[in-house]
Amino acid sequence: MLRRTALRRTRTIAAASLIAAAALSLTACQGGDSDSDAKGSASSATSKASKATPGSSSDTSSDAADTKAGNASGGSSSASRCTSDQLDAAWSNFEGGPDMDYDGQQTARVVLKNTGTADCAMAGFPGVQLQTAHGDTWDLPRTQAKPKPVRLGEGDRVGFDITLLASTHDDDRKFEPNQVVITPPNERGNLVLDWPYGGALLDQSGATHPGTYVGPVSAAE
Repeated sequence: MLRRTALRRTRTIAAASLIAAAALSLTACQGGDSDSDAKGSASSATSKASKATPGSSSDTSSDAADTKAGNASGGSSSASRCTSDQLDAAWSNFEGGPDMDYDGQQTARVVLKNTGTADCAMAGFPGVQLQTAHGDTWDLPRTQAKPKPVRLGEGDRVGFDITLLASTHDDDRKFEPNQVVITPPNERGNLVLDWPYGGALLDQSGATHPGTYVGPVSAAE
């Protein structure tokens, strides 16, 4: 009788241990799922922000960018969004710019400077429209890169890259830029730069994956 009682107690303890282990295992799985959902939500938010129409304002994405930028710089409060009125655009002199006689992809970098007296935050893609002297336009598509929020103090700079493919053959369909109209992320106002490199781009304005496109704003190099 004593042996049977001891055996039942042993089985009861073993069953209790199995139940406790199962509960711990279930908790770990739930934590993993929760973390996965959070990452998925962040990815979706970034995707929506990157698809905003060039030249349009998106309050939701700009608020998120302000908060993240403030946290990234250690600030206790978020900076306001960088507006077109407080930004100045210029071409970067890095490596002298693209060679329009080269038949491979190259990069031209545009720098945006905070000319205001207060910090501001920015995240996303600029709208970039190329214009010819004859009035033809080409709204450049964007890369699949994920934009990161940046915070600009007074006089600070950020930049973005225009990857381009020059036209080097006589029988190419050509697009000859004259001006570049830039709309900062989540803004409606435009900044205009003259095209300084001459030459022509391979006109792939109707292509699904053209060789000329724009990347997100990032810390200036």
